[in-house]
Amino acid sequence: MDPDVSSVSEMAEAAHLPAHTLERICARHFGFTPRLLLRRQRFMRSLVQYMLDPSLHWIGAMDGHYHDQAQFVRDFHRFMGTSPTEYAASPKPVLEAVMRARQEFMGSAVQALDAPTRR
Repeated sequence: MDPDVSSVSEMAEAAHLPAHTLERICARHFGFTPRLLLRRQRFMRSLVQYMLDPSLHWIGAMDGHYHDQAQFVRDFHRFMGTSPTEYAASPKPVLEAVMRARQEFMGSAVQALDAPTRR
């Protein structure tokens, strides 16, 4: 969840876990590696930023951990199956309304950016 964490080693350090333990936990609970989890979170932060304020355009909404626009476009294709331009051109009236309402009510526009709760 921490937008300052950009590598698996930083994630393991923040979680106070050895990297191999973090790998097992991510595989068990998410079904993918910590690296992919970090990529997904970086992408989700960018997508949500754009959805909440399209005036930023994609370049202004990109998470600061992207090295360049090409890296963002590759992640966009991987997670969305389309290009950022095609996605932006498609109508999303319900999704936009839901994200704005959830942002106001919950403090985050999508569940993927919610802080985990303790049981």
